[in-house]
Amino acid sequence: MKKKKILIFSDWYKPGYKAGGPIQSISNLVNLVGSIYDFYIITSNTDYLENEPYVGIKSNEWIKRSNENVYYLSGNQHKFLSIYSLVKEVKPDLIYLNSLYSFHYTLIPILLSVWLKIKVVLAVRGMLSKGSFNVKRNKKDIFLKIFKFLKLQNKILFQATSLSEIEDIKNRIGPQTAIRLANNVPFISFERVYSKVTDRLKVVFVGRIAPEKNLLFAIQVITKVKVEVEFDIYGPIYNNSYWMQCKEIIEHYNGVAIINYKGVLDHENLNDKLKSYDILFLPSTGENFGHIINESMMNCCIPLISDQTPWKDLELSNAGYDLSLNNENDFVEKIEYLASLDKDQLKEMALNAYDFAIKKHDVNSLETSYKLLFN
Repeated sequence: MKKKKILIFSDWYKPGYKAGGPIQSISNLVNLVGSIYDFYIITSNTDYLENEPYVGIKSNEWIKRSNENVYYLSGNQHKFLSIYSLVKEVKPDLIYLNSLYSFHYTLIPILLSVWLKIKVVLAVRGMLSKGSFNVKRNKKDIFLKIFKFLKLQNKILFQATSLSEIEDIKNRIGPQTAIRLANNVPFISFERVYSKVTDRLKVVFVGRIAPEKNLLFAIQVITKVKVEVEFDIYGPIYNNSYWMQCKEIIEHYNGVAIINYKGVLDHENLNDKLKSYDILFLPSTGENFGHIINESMMNCCIPLISDQTPWKDLELSNAGYDLSLNNENDFVEKIEYLASLDKDQLKEMALNAYDFAIKKHDVNSLETSYKLLFN
């Protein structure tokens, strides 16, 4: 039987990695159901926050890979007619959109889909949650007003990846919006390996340096800790003024902890890096899924996160902590407690974190949910 063609529009894709979760969402999805559907992906030829094209990748032509065909658009090809020509060439059965607030990779494809009568599924990727929406809220309000004025919400099916996201979509877009639930496709490792060897507690932050990821909060917590810990920060600087606030605290800090900014972490090296840390510290104001949380647990790295993610009740399984952002001292106390544990106790919790993540993932159920979404 002929495979259904799915055309994905995504602002960034592999080998890019600086946009984080949205790239992983598409990559993991293709790996999950790439044998069932023919995937065509249209994306930009640069990484997030970069201007230089990827090295060794040709722009403006289809590149065939094992489970996907990818077209990297150069800057001068981000035009309505160029995108129209590609859609006509592919003749997709369905268009899948990987973000909400994108002119070239959301708005233009939706307008084209209406004109060409192609079904559309839009994954909002947590962009309507309270924490995310309040960042640059004025611009997002304007975008949604235009979106609703054109009545585009009546032309598409929205994908929610959690029950809370269903409510976010209804609240922001409208109660009658067509929504289907299909969870994010995670990275799954079947190697349950614990390999930490250091005496000092090693803590890591991985994420965009922007208010929604809450690095400033994390640094303030670390400066209050009264035990020796090493805190490494990885991530692209998305918001310069926010980073300057973080940097000022780091430069004037003279306590017992060690705080390092280590630049951007290439996703190819992510798993090896996570294996060397005891704790992932990510007190973000909201996560649609939290790919980095899942990946840390897959690498036996204990999550210390906010309660604004789908990863709940970690402490009940002795697998980590999901805490309210209303009390900074709770995070301080947990770090000091973790630093007091011996190697066997830390190992037990780290292995519990792995087990917690594995139990959360049902590959067969995920595959079924995407078949329903795309059909």
